[in-house]
Amino acid sequence: MAEDSENVRLVRRALQAFNDRDLDAMWLIWADDFLFRQIGGFAALSGAEHRGADAREWLRDWFDTIGGRIAVESILEADDQVLAIMKVAGAGIASGAPATMRIGQIFSFRDGKISGVDSYYEAGEALKALGLSDPAPT
Repeated sequence: MAEDSENVRLVRRALQAFNDRDLDAMWLIWADDFLFRQIGGFAALSGAEHRGADAREWLRDWFDTIGGRIAVESILEADDQVLAIMKVAGAGIASGAPATMRIGQIFSFRDGKISGVDSYYEAGEALKALGLSDPAPT
């Protein structure tokens, strides 16, 4: 089995920091002008794009209202990007209503940091964006 590339290691660190709620670790991994784009799903509700300080504040709000934990299904490299397919499980802080989603995120990089994430509400859409097909979800 081949060793993970630096970009894959950065993605794994970012996802672990998310699960650990370690925002400081995330800020060290993200570029200052980091761009988080939501594609489908929650984009209409909470905004389609968040950049820099706005992205950081948006993530803090996400933790405060939804929380959630990530279980990685697969990570693969496609040219200079990394795709992570994952299940996100969370619950509304006020309602306690549980929710689970299978999403896909495409990570971009610049100067040894994550410069952006395109977060697809439907994992299959992330795969299609990279010209790949969606295997049966597990």
